[in-house]
Parts: sequence; structure tokens; C-alpha cells
Amino acid sequence: MSNLKIKVNSKKGLVRDIHISVPSNVIEEKRNTRFSQLSKTAKLPGFRPGKVPEKVIRRQYADQVLQEVLSDVLETTYMESIQEKNLQPAGPPKVALDEYVKEKDFSYTATIEVYPEFDLKGLDKIKVEKPHADITQKDINAMMDNLQNQKGTWEKVDRISKGGDQLLIDFEGKIDGVVFDGGTAKDFAMQLGNGQMLPEFDESLIGVKSEETKTIELTFPDNYHKKELVGKQALFTVDVKEVRELKPAELDQKFVQSFGIKSGDQKELMDEVKSSMSKELEARINNEIRQNLMKFLKDKNAIEIPEVMIHQEAHAMQKDWMNRSGIEDHEQAPPLDDFNEIAKERVHLGLLVSKLVQSKEIKLDPDKVKTKLDELSKTYPNPEEIRKMYEQSSQLMDQLKSLVMEDQVIDWLIERTEFQKKEMEFKELVNRS
Repeated sequence: MSNLKIKVNSKKGLVRDIHISVPSNVIEEKRNTRFSQLSKTAKLPGFRPGKVPEKVIRRQYADQVLQEVLSDVLETTYMESIQEKNLQPAGPPKVALDEYVKEKDFSYTATIEVYPEFDLKGLDKIKVEKPHADITQKDINAMMDNLQNQKGTWEKVDRISKGGDQLLIDFEGKIDGVVFDGGTAKDFAMQLGNGQMLPEFDESLIGVKSEETKTIELTFPDNYHKKELVGKQALFTVDVKEVRELKPAELDQKFVQSFGIKSGDQKELMDEVKSSMSKELEARINNEIRQNLMKFLKDKNAIEIPEVMIHQEAHAMQKDWMNRSGIEDHEQAPPLDDFNEIAKERVHLGLLVSKLVQSKEIKLDPDKVKTKLDELSKTYPNPEEIRKMYEQSSQLMDQLKSLVMEDQVIDWLIERTEFQKKEMEFKELVNRS
């Protein structure tokens, strides 16, 4: 539609207003074509199909035809306009229509955000930290202690409670003297200090004995998962039935065999534990390198980020949170703003990675996609079904390819990186958030 009038105005940041004017004769031609099509198929009382007079067709379908024509014109002229002006929208347009006047040019404004234009910086001299840790016998012993605790038993003790103990309690919570939904429980087992309960509730039960009753007053915090309780004061009556202490499992033959080691040999278990710790350490180091490289890229490349992309990513994160939490009601989901900061970081990084792939012509390796699918499938009890599910879903395969491409970008960066060794303890490294 070469006779379009197109004007682009740059506004704040990445926002562009595209003013588009469509000649009246174009609208009229499309209306006439549509009326002609309708006259062949329209069914109206008193007329045979295809024999309805055109003036009747025009009178009966005037509004419908106009809406169809304008909708079609909007779609086609918008696409033509962004192509002609070489614009790259980061998201869908916001369209403001001028009032349509018959036999006059039809005008509208499409407001978009465009992708930022930038050149990657810092690739000529990449320096990041690479953590290093040795697995000591002390680390192995600590892991063995954890395994013994995991298979340990809780036993009642006749003393006051302390951090790490388990309490068996009944409790009843009231707000303004009325018991609230979810505020009561019987024979509830809670461990002190593990974040299972609100801090005020937890701390108030340090120093209690079995068969003691405790009254706890607290205010639900702003980040409490039940929004209807946020900011409200509650009074809990807690009956402590038992104070329990963890008794670790004995490190004997039966204990060793419970981990699939038929011989019951403690050394064999320790060797397996060390092997598992080595794999965990390697994964953590690789993850730290990945994070450090991504942070390096972001720190070296501060760019404008389209708000529409942040909004879309935040929506996707909120939806993912709802799916994982089994929640369908949007009212129960965290506010969209809670996801904005992380969404902005993800979009920022995504734009940088895309630019690197494009500028350095990094091609997706199909063999690595196959390997990644093999690795992923093997983590499930039914690998062939999982493989088939991915191969039959373009969306899942696109996600997998995206992960592989990110791995290839990391490999490209690693080859060009000067690493600075940072000594750490095993425990410190693997427990970093």
C-alpha cells in the first residue's frame, strides 16, 4: 500500500509513535469488495441466496463491514509501516484510532517500544572469579553427620526447649477474639529454628517445657502468603505436649546398607559420599562461573530495556509461580510488581545473549541439543516418553534449544576469559544462595 502516509515520532527512551494515514479510496475499495462478497452469500428473509439487492446489503451490513475493513486495514498497514521504517517492536502496539469520517482519510497512531540498539562492550578483556574448594575429611564427616540426622529419630526429653528441638503442640489463633481460618492445629510437629513458622512464634517457644501453655501475640508481616491476614494482630494459645530431641542414627552396618551398599562397609559409603560431594562441588563451581560471566556482561553493558518486555516476563513468572503453587485464582498470587526486578534482569540478560549470538554468529549445535535431551530424559523414570513429549512439542523444543544456546554462549565466553582463582571452603561454596 505504497500511498500510505507514515510519520514516526521518537518519544522518551525506546517509545515510538507511528502516525499512519490511509487514503479514503483504499477504505472505500475494500468496503465495496466486501459488500460484493456478501451479496453472493447473504441470506435475508424474502430474498433468495445471492439475489439480495446491493443497497439492502449495504444498509443491513454497513457497520459490520466497516469494522471488518478497518480491522483488516489496521493489521496490514501497521505491518507495512514498521517494515518500511525498519522498526523492530519489542511488543504489541497500543493503537489509538482517530474518528472515522466517510470519504476522508482514515488515521491512527500505533505506539510501540523498539528493541535497543547497542554494541557489546567488555568482550576484549573478560575477567571473573573462579571459586576453588577442596573436600576435606572434616567436610566428609559433616556430611555423614547430616545423613545420620536425616535417618535419626525424635525422642521426648524432660528439659526446656532450645533451637533445633522438635515440639509437639496444639495451637489456636484468634484475631479480634475470633478464630481465623487456618489458625488452629492439633498434634502439630514443628522444629525450632528451621523457618517453619513465623519468627515471633518460633522465638516465643524457646525455653518452654512439656505440658506448658504459652500465649503468643504477633502481627502478620507484609510478605505473608495469605494476603487477607497481612498486618493483622493475632493471639495464639499454644499447648506444648512434648519437647523432643533428635537422636542421630547409629553408624552401623544396617545404616550403611540403607544407602544401597550391600557390604555394609563404612569406607565404601564414605567413598560414595565423597564422590557425590565432588559432583556437587563441580556443579556449584560451574554455576558460579556462569553467574559471574552473566554479571560481568550486565555490568559492562547497561542498556535501555523495553518496559513491555519486562511486563511480559513478569507475567510469565507470576503464571509459573501460580502453576508451581497449584493456585488458579489470580487474587491469591503475589502482585505483579513483586516480579519486576528479577524480570528486568532476565530481559536485560536475554538481550545481551541474543546480541552476542547474533554478532559473533554462534550457531546452535544440533548434537548438543540431542545430548541435552538425553540428559534431561534420563532424570525421569520414563525417559522415552519424556523424549517423545519434547520431540512432539515445538514449544518444549524451543525452550530446550534456548538452554543449549545459552550453554554455548557460556562456553564461548569461558574460552576468552581470564579467571581469578578464589579459595573457599567446601561448606561455604555449596551453601551459597
